[in-house]
Amino acid sequence: MSQKTKRETMASIDIGSHALRMKIVEVHGTEEVKILEMLRHPISLGRDTFAMGKVRFETVDETCEILKGFKKLMNDYQIKTYRAVATSAIREAQNRDYIVDQIKLKTGLMIDVIDNGEERFLTYKSIRENLPNHQKIRSEGAMIVDIGSGSVEISVYKNNHLAITENIKLGSLRLREVLSSIENRTLNYPRLLEEYISSNIDRLDVSTEKGSFKNFIALGGEIRIISQLCNKTNDYDKLKYIKKEDFMLVYKELMEHPNHYAAKQYGLAQERADILLPSMMIFKKFFNMTQAKGIHAPLVSLRDGIISDIIDTKFNTQRKRDFMEDIIHSARYLAAKYKYDEKHGRAVEEKALLIFDALKPMHGLGERQRFLLQLAAILHDIGKFVNPLEHYIYSYHIILASNLIGVSREEMEIIANIARYHSKAVPRADHDNFRRLSEENRVIVSKLVAIIRLADALDRSHRQKIKTVQILWEEKEIIFRIDAEEDLLLEEWTFETKAEFFKEVFGVTPIMRLKRKMGI
Repeated sequence: MSQKTKRETMASIDIGSHALRMKIVEVHGTEEVKILEMLRHPISLGRDTFAMGKVRFETVDETCEILKGFKKLMNDYQIKTYRAVATSAIREAQNRDYIVDQIKLKTGLMIDVIDNGEERFLTYKSIRENLPNHQKIRSEGAMIVDIGSGSVEISVYKNNHLAITENIKLGSLRLREVLSSIENRTLNYPRLLEEYISSNIDRLDVSTEKGSFKNFIALGGEIRIISQLCNKTNDYDKLKYIKKEDFMLVYKELMEHPNHYAAKQYGLAQERADILLPSMMIFKKFFNMTQAKGIHAPLVSLRDGIISDIIDTKFNTQRKRDFMEDIIHSARYLAAKYKYDEKHGRAVEEKALLIFDALKPMHGLGERQRFLLQLAAILHDIGKFVNPLEHYIYSYHIILASNLIGVSREEMEIIANIARYHSKAVPRADHDNFRRLSEENRVIVSKLVAIIRLADALDRSHRQKIKTVQILWEEKEIIFRIDAEEDLLLEEWTFETKAEFFKEVFGVTPIMRLKRKMGI
């Protein structure tokens, strides 16, 4: 049976802030996904972390018992392919390492603690299968708001490409926990909540783009319940769009009644009713920044995204390639925000990838490391916006403070370090930023730094003088045959200087040879 026709059962587990969820599916190629099981168990992980900074032992024990049940069901289905992820409640807990260890020992499950960028990226992966006319919506311009229990991710599509991605710690459950202490000190708690949300949102980059988007897409944040209330139905197909007037009607009703009203009126568990108004407030604030006449609610979850990601990895789908392009466009948008020299950036990017590909047997790195090098090449000079003289230091800090959807914090550290060392300094064990990396990542950074330093040297003048580069191996030398029609003295001098670190890392000497020089 071919890879395309083989059926496989797989599972995704989401250890969230107020619930543990599992989805089991049968996958037939890349197109057909049949749902076999959908499970959800409430848990107070987020309530513990956001209020106390750590998860209580009793809650950890309860979590393990639920996950044991998940594992038993996976064994019943003979599942070998799965991924279990934990989000903000465990990620931000002071005792996160102990929690992950306890889960592994008591259940046998390996848990990935993912950051905001990874979490949202996984969720976005499943949108296209669950959103009619998704391509048209993207091309018209769209704002996507994904509300988690601990944070909110906002992404913007402009001209059919991902542009802005921002994250704020303003999740629905976090809001309840942070403001609960002053709830009884005001007669108008909803207004206080609204003011607090506005104060956190008005400073975001997306707030300057008001009115630029025709479409609004809502994820997470109890959007299914919100849609059920607004559309007055449980029909799945009718829940995927909410008219603005219906949304505002329910919003007004919740604003005018006390917190326990939603639980009683709509038959909701109090824990879900508590986060309903904060979720609607956040959605409303961003919704009003668009020209949208309604809210698209594709009703996807992190569980769906994990399944999509497993499929992408196994089958190298077009969706995977499209999302890689989205990340690249997002990096270019970030670089443009800091007024980078686009021609130089593209020249360094092109040459860095050329060197990487030519020297694969030497560096032994893979596709993902190549992608991180590409992102670093795009962003390496953005620190010049702050200080042209020590721009590499500022590039490091800007990259580290930024968010690229689909790129983990660990990977952003790698990208930032590559940018940090592309110019004058080279990685050293006594540098705090370099020492913080794992041993494996220090080796990866050193190899990629050696490559980007040569790529940057080949356009030292920022004038793109070099027409073509051919790379050849000759025993202990790597020959760069250069075709150019202008004086390359500055490039040659810089190349010779930066070749020293390359030799230190790889044990071979890069040499620059000109095929043709005219007008010198």
